[in-house]
Amino acid sequence: MEVKKRDKTAAEDTRDRLWTLLLRRHPALRKVGYYFHGDDFEAVTPRLLSRASSAQAVDEALEEEPEAIASDATGEGEAEGEAP
Repeated sequence: MEVKKRDKTAAEDTRDRLWTLLLRRHPALRKVGYYFHGDDFEAVTPRLLSRASSAQAVDEALEEEPEAIASDATGEGEAEGEAP
């Protein structure tokens, strides 16, 4: 019994090429992150295949503009006299 090898679709080929490029260039991205952010580069350039965001990054995002986030959620962020 012979097993036939099927050809890749265009989407599968593109996906594989993108993943290969990402694997090859990610170390350079982390070096750039270290250059600009020093020892805090881990918060900016996560490790490959890490899905969990760091608690520090979440806290920083919430501290940046909590009022803007709250007003956008309630719809109160619009200026007076302007139509929605």
